[in-house]
Amino acid sequence: MNPVRKTILLLATAALVAAPLTSAEAASRYRVSASVSDDKLDLTSHDGSNRSTRIKGTVKGGKLKGKKIYFYASNTSARNQAYKYIGSDRLSSRGRFEKTWRPREGGTYQIKAVKRKGSGRSEGVDRTRVYVYHYTNLARFDGNAGNPGVRRVDKSGSVGGQNWSTAYEIDPGATATFTTQGYYCFRINFKIGVSDRTGGSGSYRVYQGGRMIKSGSLSRGDKFVEPTKTESKRMRAGEPVRVEASGATFVLGNPKAACTYPQRATPVR
Repeated sequence: MNPVRKTILLLATAALVAAPLTSAEAASRYRVSASVSDDKLDLTSHDGSNRSTRIKGTVKGGKLKGKKIYFYASNTSARNQAYKYIGSDRLSSRGRFEKTWRPREGGTYQIKAVKRKGSGRSEGVDRTRVYVYHYTNLARFDGNAGNPGVRRVDKSGSVGGQNWSTAYEIDPGATATFTTQGYYCFRINFKIGVSDRTGGSGSYRVYQGGRMIKSGSLSRGDKFVEPTKTESKRMRAGEPVRVEASGATFVLGNPKAACTYPQRATPVR
């Protein structure tokens, strides 16, 4: 064979071997579709239910059985919003996957399902969202600066001989305010009763705007009261929580709320 012709043939063959994927091949990508079985988790649930969700979905593109898909979570409510690896699953012959995930802290999470590139296909990604509620101290939302009728009396303010590590004393006619708006809280809990220090009889109201959470009348020596499960769920995002005292000084003890934002110093609007 003519040496020149042989050289041209070898170069052409090499070009074919090293040639990039066709436009159709280059455009091929794993198609991922992900969702969650429950997008609102409650870490405050006493029976342990509703603390996990199943990340599930499908991948399309070529032979998939046994190949891995990886999952990552970003707590968009935290200061550090970097994605963290939370596990993987192997795909079925139909490209299906399912992974149980149990978050440990509250927040609004972005979940990312990733099928890494391979077999001539580009990486495929899909995202879904999970809201995780976790109890946080209402003192985080304290809006009582400059209010002389409301004082922090941690461990020293008592009701019927009981005290709490976080407590507020509220004088007659005063209202304590907790600025929870923007934090997407849905459950509240607290202890309330007439202060042992001052005594007397009076009434209280715990409310948000026109929505009553709990109210009642108590006297010195009465045991403190707390909201029932139904009352605790009357809380809603978007309005401050207010506690009003009338006729006597009340102590609000161990106030807390289940929110998606227990980690930040300021709310996400």
